[in-house]
Amino acid sequence: MAVARKTPRKAKPAVIEAKAETIAVSAPVAAQFADTGSDKTKIVFEKLKAVAEEATTSVETSLSTISKGVSEINLKALEAFKANSDAQFAFVKALLATKSLSEAITLQGEHAKTSFETLNAQAKEFAALIQQVSTDSVEPIKATLTKSLHVAA
Repeated sequence: MAVARKTPRKAKPAVIEAKAETIAVSAPVAAQFADTGSDKTKIVFEKLKAVAEEATTSVETSLSTISKGVSEINLKALEAFKANSDAQFAFVKALLATKSLSEAITLQGEHAKTSFETLNAQAKEFAALIQQVSTDSVEPIKATLTKSLHVAA
C-alpha cells in the first residue's frame, strides 16, 4: 500500500500580513515589559545590596564587641587567678607559722570558708560579665534583623 505524501500548504498572503502586523504591535509592548522588569530588578537588587551591607556592618560590630568582651573576661580571669594565688600563698605562709595542730585546723577551716566565698563572688562576676558581653554582641544583629523585617513588610 502506497503512502500518500502530503505537500505543505502555502500560506495565504492575508494570514502572513496579519501575523506580521501582530508581531509589529507586540514588539514595543515586549520591549516596554522588559524595561519595566529590568528597572524593578535593579531596584530590588539595590535594596538587597543595602540590606547585605548593613548586615555585614552589624556582624562586624558584633564580632568587635565579642572580641572586646573576651579580652575583658580574660583580664578578669587573670585578676582572679592572681587574687586566688596570693590568698593561697598567704594561707601557706600562715599555716607554716602555726604553733599547734588545733591552730592549723582552725586556720584551714577559715581559709576554706574564705576561698569558697571568694570563688562564689568571682563566679557571679564572671556570669554577669559573660551575660553583658552576650547581650551587647547580639544587639547589633538584632537591630539589623528587626529593621530588615520592617523594610520587607
